[in-house]
Amino acid sequence: MKLKRSFFKSGLIKQDLRQHGWIAIVFFIFLLFAMPLELLQLVSRDFVVFEDYPNYLMINTELQIMMIFSIPIAAGLLLFRYLQNETSVDMIHSLPIKRVTLYINHVISGLLLLFIPIVLISCITYFVTNSLEEFESILTVSDLISWTGLILLLTSMMFIFTVSVGMMTGMSSAQAILTYIFLFLPIGLTALVSYNLTFLLFGFSPIFIEEKLAYLSPFFRFIETWSTSTSFSPLEITIYLLLTICLFFFGIGLYKARQLEQATEVITFSFLRPVFKYAVTFCSMILGGSYFSISGTLNWNWIIFGYISGALIGYTAAEMILKKTWRIFQFRVFTGFIGYSILFTLILISIKTDLLHYEQKLPRMDQISEVFYGNKYDAQELLGNDMDIFSDSKLYIQDVRQLHEYILDEKNLITSQNEDTLYLEDIVIAYRLNNGKRLTREYSLPVQLMEKELQPVMEAEPYKRNLPELHQLLRDDVQSIRITPSGPVTKQVILTMPEEIKEFKQVLENDLLSQTFNDFVTQPSPWAYIEFSNRKADRDQREIFDGYNIEWKKSYDEVSKWLDEHGYLDDARVNSDDILSAELTKIIKNQRPDDYFDPLELFENGEQYIKINDKKQLSDTLEKFTENPNEDHTYYIKFILKDGNEWFGALADADVPAELVSEFK
Repeated sequence: MKLKRSFFKSGLIKQDLRQHGWIAIVFFIFLLFAMPLELLQLVSRDFVVFEDYPNYLMINTELQIMMIFSIPIAAGLLLFRYLQNETSVDMIHSLPIKRVTLYINHVISGLLLLFIPIVLISCITYFVTNSLEEFESILTVSDLISWTGLILLLTSMMFIFTVSVGMMTGMSSAQAILTYIFLFLPIGLTALVSYNLTFLLFGFSPIFIEEKLAYLSPFFRFIETWSTSTSFSPLEITIYLLLTICLFFFGIGLYKARQLEQATEVITFSFLRPVFKYAVTFCSMILGGSYFSISGTLNWNWIIFGYISGALIGYTAAEMILKKTWRIFQFRVFTGFIGYSILFTLILISIKTDLLHYEQKLPRMDQISEVFYGNKYDAQELLGNDMDIFSDSKLYIQDVRQLHEYILDEKNLITSQNEDTLYLEDIVIAYRLNNGKRLTREYSLPVQLMEKELQPVMEAEPYKRNLPELHQLLRDDVQSIRITPSGPVTKQVILTMPEEIKEFKQVLENDLLSQTFNDFVTQPSPWAYIEFSNRKADRDQREIFDGYNIEWKKSYDEVSKWLDEHGYLDDARVNSDDILSAELTKIIKNQRPDDYFDPLELFENGEQYIKINDKKQLSDTLEKFTENPNEDHTYYIKFILKDGNEWFGALADADVPAELVSEFK
């Protein structure tokens, strides 16, 4: 009984409930709107796809996020508000109650204020869903229990986290700010550091780090579960539970060690003040460097300026916050900044000189088990869909490794290229090693200057197998295929027969796998856009459409042949029979505005126009024509269709028939 009386004070809990009971009322009202009332509102709609709400996390999630990451934090601020006031802290601690007892009872009070509304809403939601026929088979009791348990866990974690932070500060405003800073600091700091390393270290790749960033913040993880219709794994639940327990005992330890007279101080522990000061300095510094690297070209003078100005602003702001005055401009105050600057300069020099040999690290052939090479954004898409992107082909591993070796040898050539003068593609090279580790590098490559080295890699089947369009093509739930020509025409082809769909997918796959290096790097406009659609029914047998698009490139010869054999070719693309005539003009490069490639207006700036009526010339120009010109294009063309529409684009110099070139003065 002694232990019970010493750690449990019903009087304290009753006082907390009387004083702060409005928190539970507000929480209950918000939950009422978020859950039961939202369900009733959904049922009252004339049309709603109930399959769009497969679990409770998908209902009014924005309001749920706002509640979970605000109300528990407010409860933590208010229940321990007495610690941040000199008068109340002395009064409370003059009572014959131990600090541990105060801490435990206030925590119990806070959890009661937060848990009671959640449990009540769960009960109400249960009766609501059981009374609505539409939700009987969708929102089950197990869903309700899972939602309740998850919300209870996240709410208690946010509350305990706020309380623990409050033990480190003597100001409620600082407690609130620090709570949100610490909540987002892991993900923000990781993202900023990773971004800075991408231009400090040649080849640094954050792609696999970015994939897991959301796991560093329960806030973003909760949003991700909603947007991707996934759920928290048992491991995550266990980590959150252990973290909550650890934070509880961590808060007790800080409370026992806290000096009561530190109320109104921003940081109550002297040993944490340097940590706070230099953490703010570091975060501000990398934010400054990031800003000046994003806002323009990668100019090292501006980046260094960003680091210095950011660090100085952060250090000054931290000193002002800690001293609670702006009158800090004395030399002795900034001696710490001088020491920090020297240390960071040494770190920056060691990174830029690759002291740890990160940039030149290249695994031996006998160390590599699998490899990936591909476009960075394609890799992100595939990883986001949980695709295995690695290949164990020894020949492919050798080709990729040789390419990687060439990149390291030609670092100066590659880093000297500029996107303003040459197209650069962001690529990723990733190795899975025999010891289970992974080595990943990322580069911006001038593809046109590396044809010899890139050709064996990009023409290999493992590379093509990782093209996102091929992964889409291999889906087996296609119900129809729509082919819409590129250009201002109204015709189209729709395939619905299963046998034709199967054959068409096969020839398209063959074309994708037979692409050459030139097919990948040359970019004429596609013949058409191929839309694959599937249909599924909801619980009321209403059709829901889903689909994806693939370009029909002009290099897809088997697709053209198959469409021709089945009598679809004329309706599947614009051909010379659709065109009445064309006009060709040439633009002098230095008379064109920088980065201005609108084909219509550039065509109108031409000084000499050549009429094209010959069918063969129309077909030849149509096959090489692109709607998306770049700085290399000087010939612009206008097709005049038989229905009166006009179609503007450009031709590469090498693709213009010689007889037309000779007509220009």
